[in-house]
Amino acid sequence: MGITAESVVLQNDPSQIEKNERSRIVELVRRFGGCTTDAVLDPSMQFFELQGTSGFISYRLKAGCVVIFGDPVCSEKDKVALATAFHNFAKEKNKRVVYIAASEPYTKWAIEHVCKVAVQFGEEFILDPLCDPRKNTGTHGSLVRRKVKSALREGVTIHEYVTKDREVEKAIEEVGEQWLKSRRGPQVHISNVYLFEDRIGKRWLYAKKDDKIIGIICLNQLEAYQGWLLNHLMNVPGVPSGTSELLVVSALETLAKEGCRFATVGIVAGSELENIMGLSKPLTWLPCGAFKLVTKAIGIDGLNTFWGKFHPRNKPLYLLFSHNHLGLREVLALKSALNGKS
Repeated sequence: MGITAESVVLQNDPSQIEKNERSRIVELVRRFGGCTTDAVLDPSMQFFELQGTSGFISYRLKAGCVVIFGDPVCSEKDKVALATAFHNFAKEKNKRVVYIAASEPYTKWAIEHVCKVAVQFGEEFILDPLCDPRKNTGTHGSLVRRKVKSALREGVTIHEYVTKDREVEKAIEEVGEQWLKSRRGPQVHISNVYLFEDRIGKRWLYAKKDDKIIGIICLNQLEAYQGWLLNHLMNVPGVPSGTSELLVVSALETLAKEGCRFATVGIVAGSELENIMGLSKPLTWLPCGAFKLVTKAIGIDGLNTFWGKFHPRNKPLYLLFSHNHLGLREVLALKSALNGKS
């Protein structure tokens, strides 16, 4: 099934896509994708391809906008042609284009050619698995060591799920269900939890205590970076202190043994908008004010504090808009997309 600039197809459920075609999409994501991998593969996405290029742009239709997560999923040499064709397609359909978590290199090209406004809204946190966070000096290193030791003293053990076992999978899925039920207040997430769909290029580590699975972390292969995306770090309520830290450290240790130098934990929103391009200063107060209210409500500082103790390096991530007159359409599109809604 070829999806071209003349033929854009909506697939609401991976089970409805021909198996070989879905496998091809997943292979392209593992080959070219980045920190927005889960959102790109979410069942709510539509796929746009251009004949003569290898890759695609996936997007959601929201409030008269097409919302894209990350850069186009393709080789560097195909990005310009694919993005240009997509923006022409969106213009023909009278749809505005919104990007969430575009990289800095792509943003620099887009703002000159296909977009009007760029806003740095957060960062990608990147870890080097060969740098053991327990060996860091200062308060962060000390905190990680204490947390890990605390979990180990409580009898928490970490295991990689390698042999297909439906009972183990059910227990892991139950962790995800309990974690989701325990969440309170406004949440920001760009995809729902799909632990065992699209298995190619996925790995799982889980935490156990007293023969019960109590935590999970998922790893997604990123061939373009010779590394992995660490996501879906989830625990059941009431786990021993340090279980999350032990899962992260164990995942990094596993990758370090394989010589891996790149692990991203994905998008971490900042506490305020920065580096706003394409809007005059009087027009920036509204998005900046709204963003501060949202980040305060969802507790962004807590997320930054958790990952900050692992000493990540940061890469800026941007929101991109094809129009410079930002209005209710873009606000509603972002609100819906950032809640992981189909």
